[in-house]
Amino acid sequence: MPIPPGSVQVDLDAKTASLDLSHTKIDDYGNVVRALTTDSEIASGSIDVELRWHGGTGPTLIRDTTNHFTGRYVTGSATLQWSAKEPGFEFTSDPGVAEFARIGQERNGVFFT
Repeated sequence: MPIPPGSVQVDLDAKTASLDLSHTKIDDYGNVVRALTTDSEIASGSIDVELRWHGGTGPTLIRDTTNHFTGRYVTGSATLQWSAKEPGFEFTSDPGVAEFARIGQERNGVFFT
């Protein structure tokens, strides 16, 4: 699904990044088969997502001139909490923590310099 403009913020120098979605419409088909074979939803719902990356080490620089690839990465941790709502149902997750998370910036192919 497309992410609305402004939902993602990244600052590699500050070693932070975030993803914030609020009241984002999602389609609910009930199961995978129905989602792949029909265009008929069983309900219309929305989600809220809050994802935060916090850098610890880096940046690590990678440059591969043979494969025309360069990247700058920060390693740290991330936390995620989300909720979903549809008529008659609500769910809120417990906060989840990933002790290893990496954010970065890459250039390859025609964008490699």
